Amino acid sequence: MCLQFLGVALTWASEKPFVVVIDAGHGGKDPGASGYVLKLKEKDINLKTAIKLGDLLSKEKNVKVLYTRKKDVFIPLDDRAQIANKAKADLFISIHVNAAENRSARGTESYAVGSSSANLEVAKRENAVMLYESDYKTKYRGFDPNSTESYIMFDFLQSKYMEQSVSFASHVENNFTKLGRSSRGVKQAGFWVLKQAAMPAVLVELGYISNKEEEAFLAKDKNLDKLAGAIAKAFVQYKDKRDKRNSDGYKDKDANVKSDVLSEKQEVKKETSKDAGQSVAPSADGKTQDAKTVASDEAKKGEEKTQAPVEEPKQNTSATETPEKPSAPDEAKKPQVYFAVQFCSSNAPKPLDCRDFKKCVPAQEFIETGTFKYKYVYGQAATFEEGVKLRDEVKTVFKDAFLVVIKDGKKLPMEEARQYFKSSK
Repeated sequence: MCLQFLGVALTWASEKPFVVVIDAGHGGKDPGASGYVLKLKEKDINLKTAIKLGDLLSKEKNVKVLYTRKKDVFIPLDDRAQIANKAKADLFISIHVNAAENRSARGTESYAVGSSSANLEVAKRENAVMLYESDYKTKYRGFDPNSTESYIMFDFLQSKYMEQSVSFASHVENNFTKLGRSSRGVKQAGFWVLKQAAMPAVLVELGYISNKEEEAFLAKDKNLDKLAGAIAKAFVQYKDKRDKRNSDGYKDKDANVKSDVLSEKQEVKKETSKDAGQSVAPSADGKTQDAKTVASDEAKKGEEKTQAPVEEPKQNTSATETPEKPSAPDEAKKPQVYFAVQFCSSNAPKPLDCRDFKKCVPAQEFIETGTFKYKYVYGQAATFEEGVKLRDEVKTVFKDAFLVVIKDGKKLPMEEARQYFKSSK
């Protein structure tokens, strides 16, 4: 009975409310885009849709809905993201309406943060809201929404929540399509409000208010009901998928935590051991196995290839990398820093010469916490300029690839990576 009671207690503890923050773009002194015929204001459409969406999501079990605004007021970009960050939200949804000089442009779009020259103008228009703030140069740390150079920073500020953001955005666009809407797909752009959000975040463009037909569509409440319903359905699909993934991992959660601790201990032992093959490596089925066994299995596949690879000390990369020659004492003290391109994430480990990696072989593997914890990067560029060239090459095969910074064999968090970006200019 105690175990049963304990089990219930653990279940209740795990049922933390899913917090979603809904952001109605623009507002107050910032009207956003304006309609072509009916002269509708984007800020009004955004607010109506955000409230409709919130009403639907609040009916979902164990979901807590918060808003950045519920009336016609101006909220700075930084404050919008901080509302979500302070609430420790699980998802941030920013509602917007698009516009273009080309009056025939139409369709919905959903964005995750990222750098893209193709979507630069959209990002500039949405980020221009910061110009309404007198101290924007100080507050936004020198970021200029009209400067193309400012947007290159987003390569180093790629959110670790990219996969989840793209997943939710895909559900949104799929449901818009089912409504009969013309979808322009899931894209990436340098939206400041998304960059600042410390959780999966998506900016949804409901349509082009500059198109007279779409403006007429957006003018009707019943159509906004449909759009809000499509986003709500996407939310349920995204959350169900997330909950299922988490529940599948709960039974092994404690074991995984112990495994991580064990791995750290083994790492320490490995550094002082003559036999580096005693470290623990994850297998394809999620269990841990002795790295010596991994090396043995690899050797069976091709004994004539090379000496059994060994993971470098304190390096969180795959055990299949080829060991480098020992550095001289003076060289060992210097941090080894280079730029690389992250092109793949996976919830299970992959061979470093995986066929799916195409020309990005041999890859390097880094293990991080969270969903899709196995990150794969390619290349070594000594300068930022070389890194950009390498990224552009990889993007021809993996369009979502982005730059990262590797220091002493470890992939740096975005804030540390940004420091190296600054120092390389």
